Amino acid sequence: MADKPNYKVNKRDVKITERVAMAAVGQSILRSQKVHGTDTSLMFAERAPGYHTSPHKHDCEQMNYIVSGEIYFFVDGRGYRCVAGDVMRIPRNKVHWAWNRGNETAVVFESHSPPLRDRHGAAVALLGPDDDADKIQHMPNVLVEMDHAEIDRIEARGIAEEEGREAAE
Repeated sequence: MADKPNYKVNKRDVKITERVAMAAVGQSILRSQKVHGTDTSLMFAERAPGYHTSPHKHDCEQMNYIVSGEIYFFVDGRGYRCVAGDVMRIPRNKVHWAWNRGNETAVVFESHSPPLRDRHGAAVALLGPDDDADKIQHMPNVLVEMDHAEIDRIEARGIAEEEGREAAE
């Protein structure tokens, strides 16, 4: 059917990108697949052990579903240890970053609304004839400068809270 809108794709048909994450610390590799509509994007992400991003924000709400593995999210100065089955919300414009401190790859499904910018053009657009691709507001990641000592304090406190112990000052 030539007139059937392009509202569906199978994940296996979405291009996999593997690159150093935009907000990466060191060589943190992000392996991902992305799709988007007019108001939301969905990213299937794999973050290897040691994956760590720098503080950043974006003008879109982010919802994360942890499929497997373990990953910490640091949001608004607090830490959250997420494991398989957890859902983690990152509100719009909140400074945040992620760190895979575990020994296995963390697989996370992320939703961003409005859609997060696809810097590499690999995202599949699930659009119909009434959707104007030029009017979609894709939001960029914006790096946020923070003192490294402050990042270390936030991480130490967040990890200690999640592990049920006191943080060393």
